[in-house]
Amino acid sequence: MRETAYPTPVCTIDAILFRIRADKLEVALIRRPADARVYANVLALPGGFVHTDRDQTLNDTLLRNLQSKVGLSPSYIAKLEFEGNISRDPEGWSITCPYLCLVDDSAPCLEHVHWHDVSDFLRDSPSLTLPFDHQQLIQKAFQRLYHRAKYSTEPNYFFKNPFTLSELQTVYEIVLGKPLHKKNFRDRIEESMSVEETGDSKIVKRSRAKLYTHKHPLKPHFFSRVMQGAFD
Repeated sequence: MRETAYPTPVCTIDAILFRIRADKLEVALIRRPADARVYANVLALPGGFVHTDRDQTLNDTLLRNLQSKVGLSPSYIAKLEFEGNISRDPEGWSITCPYLCLVDDSAPCLEHVHWHDVSDFLRDSPSLTLPFDHQQLIQKAFQRLYHRAKYSTEPNYFFKNPFTLSELQTVYEIVLGKPLHKKNFRDRIEESMSVEETGDSKIVKRSRAKLYTHKHPLKPHFFSRVMQGAFD
């Protein structure tokens, strides 16, 4: 590692890992070590320090920490704006690279992972107080996902396994907090050419529904028009 005569701030990553389960958007939290110098034994976002001897990139740092602390690899990741100042960490100057991460709700994870309703952290006074600036990071990640859901296929990556178009529409509706016009939604998905039929189907409400999968993994499409709600 290059030596420097200048003070070096702590550099970390924080993972805002979202999943959808039981029609709710949830975020993964883990308990900090009991011997941590600050915020010991409290729930927080999974994350960790950059290890310059092991990590070639920030993505390496993210995936290493998610695998060791959460026990899974996300379906989709996106870097958010860096955060850094003297006040976010009680121990002094620190910089973090927050990541929006999406995962299929069927993905197995370690037993100690806590999944918390994201809507709680969108309020001024959540039922659970998080350390550092983690509530603000969750809010930032949600705003990114919310706005992208209006004009891109980013929410598609909540699915890793085959899905129906009705299931896909439900995911968008949960993120956007409103019902969507069925024809408008399917027109946008067809326009995107982001999914393709698997050739299989499953029974949904006594009818057979086609199953789809990603056509362009990790490459969201941007719509020419925003998603239209059922009552817009």
